[in-house]
Amino acid sequence: MNALPQLQLAFQRYVLQGEDAVREHIVSAARADPGQRLRIYYDAYRLRLIEAIATDYEALYAAMGADAFKAACRAYIAATDSSYRNVRWYGGALPDFLRTTAPWCEQPLLSEIALFEWTLTLAFDAADGLAVTFDELAALPGEQWPTVAFVLHPCVKLISLHTNAPAFRKAHDAGEPLPEASAAAAPVSWLIWRRDYTVCFRSLSEPEAWALRAVREGANFSALCEGMCEWFEPEEAAPHAAGFLRQWVDDGVIGGVSVTS
Repeated sequence: MNALPQLQLAFQRYVLQGEDAVREHIVSAARADPGQRLRIYYDAYRLRLIEAIATDYEALYAAMGADAFKAACRAYIAATDSSYRNVRWYGGALPDFLRTTAPWCEQPLLSEIALFEWTLTLAFDAADGLAVTFDELAALPGEQWPTVAFVLHPCVKLISLHTNAPAFRKAHDAGEPLPEASAAAAPVSWLIWRRDYTVCFRSLSEPEAWALRAVREGANFSALCEGMCEWFEPEEAAPHAAGFLRQWVDDGVIGGVSVTS
């Protein structure tokens, strides 16, 4: 155990899993025995991870309160080994952890706040890319429009939520009191994207949510119009599809176009 690599591995196992085989190789100090000295590193590792997680889940922290948030993070850390060199990504599994693990799974709002906030970070960190302008779309030949497909900007994210989780983040960012929790019978789709350095979000109607997901799957404009017939009369389908497209272009969520065969 005296070889440096073996000592380092034993120390790592203590910090990560609490295995105390390294304890016998730690000398006592005047103010702390080996166990106390080791515990400083054991606790510091978890405190730093909790601090990093808290930066991604500010509204969740506010909604849960400091003690409950830290308790949930400690449980998450105990259950989740890090496979990343960059701590930025360590908290990504927290929404699923809260959704599936007692007692937090008994409060769906918590996992949905976490999911919403994590998705905000993904939109912010997404790759840069140009957004299609309305003039570029208007320049397309009319005969191509039925087969034109659209590519979403890399920052675009779509999620579905039952609760009013976005209202918690909105209130937190505005420095306002957090709202009362509420839940809808049916899930609501949310569009999340980035404009310059600002992350934006808005809820979607059922037909718009369907249309955006269809675009993501490669549907062309003709397919969008056909799909709109589930909600609108056939003669209204194309105008509604065009209206959605105009909104997406104004929002900056269309990153490219292609002509399908």
